[in-house]
Amino acid sequence: MRMTKNREAVFEIIESSRVPLTAEEIHRKLDVNLSTVYRALKFLEERNLVGSFSVGGPRYFFKKKRHYHFLICEKCGKLFPFEECVDEFLKKLQEKYDFSEESHLFLIHGICKECKKEVEK
Repeated sequence: MRMTKNREAVFEIIESSRVPLTAEEIHRKLDVNLSTVYRALKFLEERNLVGSFSVGGPRYFFKKKRHYHFLICEKCGKLFPFEECVDEFLKKLQEKYDFSEESHLFLIHGICKECKKEVEK
């Protein structure tokens, strides 16, 4: 199968995003059916161009060969990107297990400031 115009458009949206995106978020940026977006995502994921994860809600898609770090709120589901990296920890893991990292996704689950305020009321 080849890289169609729609697949390229979906990939470009994911590639240019600083944060992982859901199929619905990608769909809102394109003038195609949602089913077309899902088929494009399946194609891209099967070819290891994008990765995905789900944390009990929607599936998020991200570009491979990049690393991501997020705090994720268990109440509202919002992702909060952070810049600090776990490089030293990863180096130790790679040495210990003789493993070559290509990308990583680091999620820390908790409750965000806004949701904490709602609980405290």
